[in-house]
Amino acid sequence: MANNLQKLIYNLSAASPLCFTFAILWYIQKQTLIVPAICVCLGSFFALCFARSFSYAKKHVAPIMIRVTDVSPKDGWIVAYGISYLLPFASMAIDDFDAILCGIIAILLIAIILFANSVTPNPLLFLQKYHFYEISAENGVSGYLLICKRDLRNAKHITTVKRVFEFLLIDSEG
Repeated sequence: MANNLQKLIYNLSAASPLCFTFAILWYIQKQTLIVPAICVCLGSFFALCFARSFSYAKKHVAPIMIRVTDVSPKDGWIVAYGISYLLPFASMAIDDFDAILCGIIAILLIAIILFANSVTPNPLLFLQKYHFYEISAENGVSGYLLICKRDLRNAKHITTVKRVFEFLLIDSEG
């Protein structure tokens, strides 16, 4: 249960920049404050929940030994995030906005997030100068996302990690 809750918080917090972008867009186009205030509060709530969850995981999740066979950088995603999420969102026409349709899509995405074994880097961690690496373990499992403050150049430099949830690891050494 806690694993799914952490996964949900992690993925919802990735939408915080979208909430802030939408708030700015709404204010520019509509000149009203109620919807932007709600969006800013929602984005801030997601970000604060994530900050607490991530801090808790860093301090309380037990480290595990891992033998990494391959490590590759995954920091390039931030460019794709900006181009594929923020730019189209920022150019959206508010007059064409359908809240019910967006709500249905959001519920479907949340349901998918809970059952998918896929992890994307979180933009809030990028802002805190974390790096992201995709690693493969000696047991044959690949596709782990490692969150790390250090610059990694060798798979042997990773020996212990903390597993936040399925396929999301935090480097416990740096």
